[in-house]
Amino acid sequence: MSSAPKKFEEDTIPGDFGVLKVPCPKCGGEVHEKYKQFQCINEKCDFAIWKTLCSRMFEMEEVEKLITEKQVGPLQNFRSKQGFPFTAVLKLTPEFKIEFDFGNGQQKDGTDAAPVDFTGKEPLGKCPKCGARVFDAGMNYICEKATGADRTCKFRTGKIILQQEISPEQVKKLLAEGKTDLLTKFISKKNNRAFKAFLIVKDGGTAFEFPPREAKGRADAAKGPKEPLPKIDFTGKESLGKCPKCGGKIFDTESGYLCEKSQADAKPCRFKINREILQQPIEPAQAQKLLATHKTDLLDKFVSKAGKTFPAYLVMDDKGKVTFEFPSREGDMESK
Repeated sequence: MSSAPKKFEEDTIPGDFGVLKVPCPKCGGEVHEKYKQFQCINEKCDFAIWKTLCSRMFEMEEVEKLITEKQVGPLQNFRSKQGFPFTAVLKLTPEFKIEFDFGNGQQKDGTDAAPVDFTGKEPLGKCPKCGARVFDAGMNYICEKATGADRTCKFRTGKIILQQEISPEQVKKLLAEGKTDLLTKFISKKNNRAFKAFLIVKDGGTAFEFPPREAKGRADAAKGPKEPLPKIDFTGKESLGKCPKCGGKIFDTESGYLCEKSQADAKPCRFKINREILQQPIEPAQAQKLLATHKTDLLDKFVSKAGKTFPAYLVMDDKGKVTFEFPSREGDMESK
């Protein structure tokens, strides 16, 4: 047996690779997904985009949008060289290079960027600081007078705040009523815990307003004795697979992927797969694969208690216990 490590060229790595639905922005040729890049297959063209940038892997749809609209995002889960997470808009330059846009109104050399052209864009509302119009500007929602070297206003609010996406509809409500709906997916920088808050207009900017807390004893006393939870009706629903604990059927419900025997009055089955694990959504197709093969595809949006994203497979043993399996490091894989 040869002891030489097995090596592949990028174009010959085994695997299923796709073709983008949009043409190459440089020559009009086809762009294919390769092992490490999205690459134009025209031999005379050198257009390519790395599949992974700052520890974040791109989806095909994101690359298609970047090519078509010359920008995409804001995108979360990038990692700096120091390991800190960051969010940014990606832009495709006229030279077909990718650049980060952090929405700070400055160019790479630190000089002020040119005023943003909002022609044809729909304003979201009236600036609470100066009364001018507020627009969607990529990384931020920004006052039209808060761009360029001659800006006279400072109002802007992020499209993603502490990992919570702020939709245009919520910004419209914020500008019209001074307050958004209750937003539930903020993540604290101090302890990495999720928290709920309203965004409010305050002193010409934005701030948090937290919902009132009820005293636990009073709340429980006011509620009185707990009523049994209503039974879940699985009639007409399609089973995702077989329960590894009792052999019953598994169904998709609002509270997770549950066994049909979880509704039994005597000795109910306790098997459950959560719909979200460490901030990683678990889609029905992945739950189905976990039940059938005892292993999901590689999922890349898990967030550790330290606030760092990491990729992993979910695996399940014969008793239904679900744990992580971590992929080999890229360097280890290439050396094999």
